[in-house]
Amino acid sequence: MGSVIRPMSDEDRGRIAARYPRRKPVDILVAVVAVAALVAAISVVVVAGVQRSNPPVAAMVRQFDVTSPQEIAVTIVVQRTDPGQAATCSLFAQAVSYEYVGELDVEVPPGTETLTTVSLTMKTLKQATSVSVERCLING
Repeated sequence: MGSVIRPMSDEDRGRIAARYPRRKPVDILVAVVAVAALVAAISVVVVAGVQRSNPPVAAMVRQFDVTSPQEIAVTIVVQRTDPGQAATCSLFAQAVSYEYVGELDVEVPPGTETLTTVSLTMKTLKQATSVSVERCLING
């Protein structure tokens, strides 16, 4: 059983044209602007991601040891893209209750190595259970 194909009448063409009107120039302009905005937004995200993925200075806590309820010994490793620039890293210590019990800004002098290890002692208000690097910034 085959299908019968009949030619379209003028009435059919009119009904289809009413259902699917031709695009107006404004519709095309809106689509072009929307695509351009989407491409711009994706570009901004990609550029920001690339820039933030390689900061000029970063640090991490290598180890810490609680030497007393009011003091901890901390070793951090600082990585700089330009070791000739001085940096400042902010550390904070937390107690078991998650409250901040110590803060310290560490000055990292200019050097010749990309990775710099800094050992220090940090005073706390009560016994710390963790130490973290809050941020590191290039001086100047």
